[in-house]
Amino acid sequence: EYLELKKVIHRDLAARNVLISEECVAKVSDFGLARDERYTADISKLPIKWTAPEALKEGKFSNKTDMWSFGILLWEIYSFGRVPYPRIPLADVVKHVGSGYKMEAPEGCPPEIYEMMRQAWDLVPEKRPTFAELKRRLAICKRETAQTYVA
Repeated sequence: EYLELKKVIHRDLAARNVLISEECVAKVSDFGLARDERYTADISKLPIKWTAPEALKEGKFSNKTDMWSFGILLWEIYSFGRVPYPRIPLADVVKHVGSGYKMEAPEGCPPEIYEMMRQAWDLVPEKRPTFAELKRRLAICKRETAQTYVA
C-alpha cells in the first residue's frame, strides 16, 4: 500500500525480493526496476512469470501491474516457495495467461486468499483490487485466523 500511495511502481514484486526481519515483518527489497507511477519499459529483461500481461505486451507498468505480481507473490507464499506456473514451459506462459489461464490454489490455501489471487490476476487491470483494499481484506483474514486459534 505504501508504494501505491507514493506512486512508485516496483515492477519486480516476488518472494525473492521480500526480506523478513527478526520481528517477522516483511520488507520489500530490490528496487532496481522501480519507477514512477506510469512507466514504459524494455520488456526483454522482465521476469515473465511475475509480470502482468499488459506490461509484457505493451511495456506499460502501473500499480495494477504490481498488483498482478503481488498475486503471484501470494501464490509463492502459500505454495511454500514453488516457482509459479509449474508444468508450463516458460515459452508458453504468456500464451496461457493471455487466454485466461489462472494457476490453481496451492494446497491448504484458504479460499479467501485464493480469491484475492484470482482478482489480482484479472486480465482487465481496472478490475484488479488496490493494495489498500487487499490490506483491509488481509487484516480481516488475520483477525479471523487469530480468533480460530485463541484458546
